[in-house]
Amino acid sequence: MPTRLSTPLAPPPLPPEDWSLSGTLVSIPVPATATRHWHLDGFYRPAPRARFRSRTPALSSPPLLVFIHGMGSNFYRSRLKKAFLQIAPRAGFPILSVNNSGADADTFDEHFLDCLHDLDAIRDWAHRRGHDRIVWIGHSTGCQKATVWEARRHSPATTAVVLLAPADDNAILLRDLGPARMAKKIAWARRQIALGNPTAPFEHGYERFSARRFLSVADPVRPEAAAFRYAGRLTAFRRLRCPVLAAFGANEEFAALAPEAMLHQLGRATRSRHFTSLLIPDTGHSFREAEAAVATQVCDWLRAVLASAP
Repeated sequence: MPTRLSTPLAPPPLPPEDWSLSGTLVSIPVPATATRHWHLDGFYRPAPRARFRSRTPALSSPPLLVFIHGMGSNFYRSRLKKAFLQIAPRAGFPILSVNNSGADADTFDEHFLDCLHDLDAIRDWAHRRGHDRIVWIGHSTGCQKATVWEARRHSPATTAVVLLAPADDNAILLRDLGPARMAKKIAWARRQIALGNPTAPFEHGYERFSARRFLSVADPVRPEAAAFRYAGRLTAFRRLRCPVLAAFGANEEFAALAPEAMLHQLGRATRSRHFTSLLIPDTGHSFREAEAAVATQVCDWLRAVLASAP
């Protein structure tokens, strides 16, 4: 059974105020192929080393937390990212919030498996700056990206994976469109691609997709759709061996299955040596009004994981 968050939720926001944090704006090169490359913008905050003094060797050098945003978002937008950027260094963890290939409008025709190149580049950037260990914190589609990357890489750099709202995109589309219409739309998308028009717009879902990107979440055998398709085998998730924390808001909007049921299925499927599930009351997909509590809980959980490491 998932643990219910005991930390009090944050109070309602005050009237608009200035907000700022010190840190470094970064741009990470992604050398995907010999002929194609791009950059990922992000914001990095180190942690005071004094905050992480410990007799436990695993705690003496904290891992870098890397926040991977979801569809249509970016490295700075949302109170959840801001909470992590503010709280993680106080807890002793350096943190990087970074764009991925699906940032902002690039969600429309994103090639999902570009996430492999993205996270490779982030890992290499972290290593160049002295961070040999990483905790991947995925939110929404960021969960699929962190999971698929770690399932394929089994990276020694990965200390843990945190999955915040790992919802089932495939089931959501099926719920919203219905089986017959879903089948017709899949056929339409395949036809558009065959005709050489992969960017034909699909505009009847929770996001605006090209035909090619629609298939990425509509076709249940595609890596993106399969990653958290709870009616399937959760194959990529089963390949995670590192510690894993999975969390849902109890009022998750993108839920074709009850959040408790999704967490239960993850608990049954996991092969992680340290799996924790968390249900946060009175909040939904973006963890609104619970952002600080979620960030604090993740940092507390990670410290406990590190403290128990051999």
